[in-house]
Formats: sequence, structure tokens, C-alpha cells
Amino acid sequence: MAKKDYNKMSEQLLKLIGGQDNVTQFTHCVTRLRLTVKDKSLVQMDQLKQVQGVIGTQWLGEQLQIIVGTEVEDIYMSMCHIGGFTAMAAVDENLDQDITGKEKFSLKNLGNNILAYLSPAMTGIIPMMMAACLCKTIGVILGPDMLNIISATGDIYILLDFMYDAFFYFIPLFLGYSAAKTLGMNPIYGIYLGALIMAPDFMALVGVRDTFSVFGIPAPVADYSSSFLPVILGVWIMKYVQKLWNKVFPEVLKTVFVPLCTILVMAPVMFVVCAPLGTYIGNVIGDFFITLSQTNIVVRTIASIALAVLLPYMVLGGMHGALVNFAILTFTNNGYETFILPIMLAYNFAVFGVALGAIIKLKKPANKSAVTGYFVSGILGSVTEPCLYGVIMKYRQTMKALLAASVVVGLIVGIFQPVYYVMTSATIFTFWVPWVAGGTANLIAGLALMILAFVSGTIAACFVKYDEEEA
Repeated sequence: MAKKDYNKMSEQLLKLIGGQDNVTQFTHCVTRLRLTVKDKSLVQMDQLKQVQGVIGTQWLGEQLQIIVGTEVEDIYMSMCHIGGFTAMAAVDENLDQDITGKEKFSLKNLGNNILAYLSPAMTGIIPMMMAACLCKTIGVILGPDMLNIISATGDIYILLDFMYDAFFYFIPLFLGYSAAKTLGMNPIYGIYLGALIMAPDFMALVGVRDTFSVFGIPAPVADYSSSFLPVILGVWIMKYVQKLWNKVFPEVLKTVFVPLCTILVMAPVMFVVCAPLGTYIGNVIGDFFITLSQTNIVVRTIASIALAVLLPYMVLGGMHGALVNFAILTFTNNGYETFILPIMLAYNFAVFGVALGAIIKLKKPANKSAVTGYFVSGILGSVTEPCLYGVIMKYRQTMKALLAASVVVGLIVGIFQPVYYVMTSATIFTFWVPWVAGGTANLIAGLALMILAFVSGTIAACFVKYDEEEA
């Protein structure tokens, strides 16, 4: 579509969604315009599909999605200009009404609403996530583990590592920005929540103190860098806190007191609830599964399958860190580990397998190319996040494929009990390393675990349906 047509298209879209006064939130992702409206009956879905440049439309929970492809940024900015919207922020506060009560509650609606929030929030950070992961991949390829062109102590290798850490260490900040945009808030609020749990003085307490007091409430001291769940949950809560204060204060006082009162409320919410939540849940799950893993083979196998199936959701929620702590403690005490580490390493290869299956099944060159990049950075650089968020979260039917592969992982770990002897990364070059020390039988069991996790993920991903406009 020529650029001169964007204004005409924007006028048509605004008319068919009931006008700009019907819009409460307006944002976009990679291929879609995403709107929340006051009155869904004013939206003319059939006519929207007929507008030149519109690929398709759908409702996801309360969110109207208009699929327009790669020109979405130009169309979005044109609609903002014509409709008087502020780009990537909420429109007038008096239009921002809670309409979730209009539909009868159901688990499906709840799930759709959660995904309507999570999907664009995560999609917004994927391009930079991909760039950071490729920096690490380049380091692996050029470093001593592969081509040995650069030294692990050389400046180039260290710089590439910096470029990877700059994203993943500070991911609460990036995610806070993206989550706030998704909810139609000022992104600075989201960035602040991420920075709050990473403030240098707080990080300096890690390893020094177990707790500190937040307005008299004890809060655990932990490293929340690289975590996803705290900010995702915190930004969602903060939206309602901010709306409350907007109603309480008169217009003349809002500029100062709404931000101040919002962060005064959110500080204890973040430190006492949101930030430690993943750790709490992870500890409970970890204790439970560790206990089951030490029983007979039947119970152990059931527990292995259950943990492998739950692991994707724990990773998405940032709850897997507690499992890693359990595993490292066991590994340090015994010199090996037979439950959590085998499952987690094989899970990585199940994710990579699903990504390969998606590459095989996807039809559009742009989608296939993007997933290929995620797959390569994963299997060479031992980073699963691009595959997890760029494939599993984007093409959500692939979660079924990952769960099928996870069942295979759980069965093998439970029945054959491969012993994990050497800490290593999940790459195509090192997947065999943990199993060698246990002798031939252990090596065969370990290799079977890794290969079958990968192959089952690939095959299962070839049998699911893909919505190639999903963003």
C-alpha cells in the first residue's frame, strides 16, 4: 500500500470501529493493530475485513485485533494522527473504563485476556532479545568451544558477553516498558517497576541480608535480575492502582500526587508479593518433586513426567530458578544429579525441536526466517528464550507439541535415570558432555534422552496448526 493511502485507510478503520470516542486503548505489535473499545456492538467486523490493506480481524478476549501486516507502524501512526491518540499510550483517562464485566466469566475468557496481555508484552521485546542472543551465539562460534578464533579472555569475547548480558540482566526494565505500553500506560511507570527491584542499594543486600523492611513489612532479599514474572504482574496491578489515584485526586494535584502515591503503594507490592512470588512457588514445587523423586520408580516416573510438563510454564513465570537452586545443591553435595538437571537440559532440546518443526511447517518466508534465527541462536548459543517467546508464545498451538515432548523427557528420566555428572550448556556441541562420566550405559541413556527430546519436539510441532498472522 502506498504511503498516501494510509490516511484514507485510517479514516475507514476509525469509522468502522465506532469512531475515536469508542476507543479506550490503542497499541500495536508486529503485524496487528490492537484496540480496546467501549462498545463492541459498534464495531463492524465484516466491513473491516473488506478494507484494502486489512488481512483479517479477530477478538482476543476484550481486545480487537486488526491484522495489517508489516506496514502496521505506518498505519498505526496515521490512525493516531487522525484520531488524536497519543502513540503507545492511553487516550483520555475518562474513556479508560473497565469493561471486563460485560462478558460472563469463564476460564476461556480469562485465558484469552491473560494472553491478550502477555503476548504483545513479550512480542515487544523479542527483536532485541534476538539480537542479544545472536551476540552470544557469535561468541560461541568464534570462541574456544568451536572455531577457537578468539580467546575466552579476549576483549571481543568479553564484549559479546556484555552485549548479551545488557539485555538479559536488565530484562525487568525492558519488560516493564513493553508491558506498560501494552496496557496503554506511560511506559516510564513500567520501567520504574523494573528498576525498583534492581536498584543498586537493594542488590548490594543480596547475600548480606535475608530480609529487609518495606514500611514495616518484611520482604526477602534476592537477585531479581533476569526475571519475568515480577514486572509482568506488577505492571498489571499498577494500572489499577494508578486509576484509583486518578479518581481520588483533583486535576490540579494529579501531576505530583498520582505518580507519588502509585509508587508508594507499588513498592511493598513489588518487594513483598510480586518479586518473591516466583521463588515461593518454585520452592514449594521443588520440595514436592524432590521428595517424589526419592521414592520408587513408578512414583518417580510420574513425578518426572509432571515436572517436565510443568517446566515450560515455570520458565514462563520465572519460577524455575528455585529448581535450579535445588539441583545445584544436590550436584555440589553428591557430584551428580539425577532428576532436575536431566529434565531441564532435555527440556531445552525439546524447545529447540519444536522450533525446528515450526521451521518445517511455516509457509511465509518472513516467519520461517525469524524462527530459523531463533533456532540457530538457541542450539548454538544455549539460549531458549527466543524460541520460547518467538515460537511457543507466538504460535500457541506449539505448546501442545512441547508438552508431548516433555512427556517423552519425563518417561526417560523416570525409567532409565540418566545421571548428570558435568555442568554444561545446552548446545549441539555439548549435549553429550554430562553423561560421559557414568560409563557406556549412562552415556547411551543420556544421549537417548537428548535426541528423543529433540526429535519428539520436532515431529510433534509438524502436526499442529499455525496462525501465521499471530503476533
